[in-house]
Formats: sequence, structure tokens, C-alpha cells
Amino acid sequence: CKYAAEVMPNKFAQLKVPTLLVSGEYDKIIPSALGRRASQLSQNVKYVEIPDTAHFPMLEAPGVYLEQLREFICLS
Repeated sequence: CKYAAEVMPNKFAQLKVPTLLVSGEYDKIIPSALGRRASQLSQNVKYVEIPDTAHFPMLEAPGVYLEQLREFICLS
């Protein structure tokens, strides 16, 4: 949805708790640029882009995804 894509970075930037945004490099549904923008707007948002994946990086590269998730949980 175009509206959601336009407001998403600003909505995520308002989060007050540590937040991990994970995106696939080739995601056409939610482009990685939106996650990058959200992380630039807030210190609470950590953005991770998983290479060579699309909309389901947790299924396409589960090892990399879990590594990023573990790292985030341990640091938060």
C-alpha cells in the first residue's frame, strides 16, 4: 500500500523501545529503503538488510536471520 510505505519510517521512528527491522535486499513488497530511513530517524531502531533475500529473509536465510536476532536480543 502506497500510504503505508510513505508513513512507515516516521511511525517506526516514534518507537520508544529498542526495535529490530529486518529486510531482504530484494524485497519488492516493503523496499529496504524504508527500513534504512526509519533507522536514520531513531536511535531505537536497528536496521538489518539480509543480502540475497526478498520478502521472507527468515525463510530464505534462516541462519543469518537468527544470528542477527540473537545479537539484537543480547545487546538490548
